[in-house]
Amino acid sequence: MPPTIQFANPVKFEKLTRIGRVRSVDVYVHWTVFLVAAVMIYAAIQRPWSTLTGGASWLTLILLHECGHMIAAQKKGYSVSAIDLYPIHGRCHFDAPWSRFDHCVIAWGGVIAQAAIAVPLVLWVAVFGYSRFEPINAVLAILGGYSLVVAAFNLLPVSPLDGAIAWRIIPELVNRAKQRKRKKNSSSGWRSY
Repeated sequence: MPPTIQFANPVKFEKLTRIGRVRSVDVYVHWTVFLVAAVMIYAAIQRPWSTLTGGASWLTLILLHECGHMIAAQKKGYSVSAIDLYPIHGRCHFDAPWSRFDHCVIAWGGVIAQAAIAVPLVLWVAVFGYSRFEPINAVLAILGGYSLVVAAFNLLPVSPLDGAIAWRIIPELVNRAKQRKRKKNSSSGWRSY
């Protein structure tokens, strides 16, 4: 079984640079991410570790969200070909779902992955507070509370955000419940003696 995370060696810089693989899916980073990172580091020369951990946390948040889509798609039996990371969003490339329900589940996958990491970090900060180390606080803030804000924003029912697809799960669940009820009623049948 191949390792869950593999880093590219060597890294060949291109428009979309392959930086590694997660669960056998190629992960690419757009060249603008490197440009933004360089500008951030230059602008924050006095606090490079906080800037580096903050930038890495932001990229991790986007990757985490896209990995949530990837895992949901794979669990539903769809092939995932790649994940692309951009400065303010990401994209998970997977086979077109054959059902609306599956598409909704895959859309929710990203938000659920974010919440699985963010909620414990928010609770940690609520109970113990922030540390005295700025880089650690950057990780706690970005992958914690800020991640929940991004997840909530991403659930707005507006295209191209995930909420445009994710909230369709409610009518799909209602339809499935009605179909189960009809199936149950039709299978019981009437008996005459």
